[in-house]
Amino acid sequence: MRQARIHSILLGLLILALGVVWLLRNLGVVEADIGGLIATYWPALLIIWGLDAIFSAVSPPSNGGGRSQGVFSASGVFGLVLVVLGVVIIGRNLGLYYVDLSIIWRVLWPAVIILIGWSLIRGSSGAGGTHWAVMSGIECKAPGWNLEQGNYIAFMGGVELDLTTANIPDGTTTLNLTAIMGGIEVKVPADLAVECQGTAILGGVHCLDEEGGGIVASRAFSRPGAEGASKKLIIHAWTLMGGVDVK
Repeated sequence: MRQARIHSILLGLLILALGVVWLLRNLGVVEADIGGLIATYWPALLIIWGLDAIFSAVSPPSNGGGRSQGVFSASGVFGLVLVVLGVVIIGRNLGLYYVDLSIIWRVLWPAVIILIGWSLIRGSSGAGGTHWAVMSGIECKAPGWNLEQGNYIAFMGGVELDLTTANIPDGTTTLNLTAIMGGIEVKVPADLAVECQGTAILGGVHCLDEEGGGIVASRAFSRPGAEGASKKLIIHAWTLMGGVDVK
């Protein structure tokens, strides 16, 4: 059984508190502006999302194998960004200080469009096409699934690719991974030759033994495969307020 996720508890407490306040207002016990409360404290959802990402990064695997990734892994950096953004917005909503966040939104959405377009262009020749995870998830880990080169785009969603169970074709396979306010995790066999190039903006990229995260970070990493091996994986990773983890 999977370990309970912290977001389920925090989100449940948040919804419970909202329901109690709403009930007490309807009974005339308290006076509360429900719309105002939601408008002020909606960034708590960002904080919960971020804490969940951090918790997942620092927690050991449920099966006891491997090691925890740490706060400065791809998902950990992504979580820190979300928590800071949520706290800043709530503080501004409460009038504790003034922060002009309009520049973030003016830059964010054009950057989203640019990243998606660039990812599609780079992988336009891929046999596997483009796979989208928009506020949803993609999991490829059943034994015997066929790996094809192409694009994987996670927009406020998640993608999990387990190549240890996949049929990997001979020659070079290229994957273009784009995570926008989401996360992509790729698990590769220990004997597979891997080249990884990653760029992160307000997020993190973790390529085997190389990590990069922060406002803007870029990493390149290569690992030879087993002697005489005929298979090679090339990964181009882009992330905006998200995380890509190759392990």
